[in-house]
Amino acid sequence: MMSSVFGDIATSAIYQAMQGLWAEQQAAANNIANLNTPDFKAQDVSFESSLSQAITAGDPSQMQVTTAPSSAPADQTGNNVDLATEMVTSQKAGMQFQTMVDAMNAKFQLLSTAINGPSSAG
Repeated sequence: MMSSVFGDIATSAIYQAMQGLWAEQQAAANNIANLNTPDFKAQDVSFESSLSQAITAGDPSQMQVTTAPSSAPADQTGNNVDLATEMVTSQKAGMQFQTMVDAMNAKFQLLSTAINGPSSAG
């Protein structure tokens, strides 16, 4: 049984995906900020499989975001942040987040149209 404030699985799934993508962007930003910090271990974020399982179970709000140290090899300073990887992760998460924002806006536009009728503006 879904206990989301959004009331439907699709909207809840979009919201949960946004939460996971936000965590991914934050981790990438933190990793990049610590690029030159000796012995810093990059953090990897995972949520996709948990979200998939939660959607399958009918309650996306049960998704868990997991953050774990990266297993990437470290350089001579003990730091394992790879700038190229982090930049790609950040850009990908940002684009996916924007897609989820667009999906949420479309969902709310449909609800608005259902409640208020079609707009007369063309």
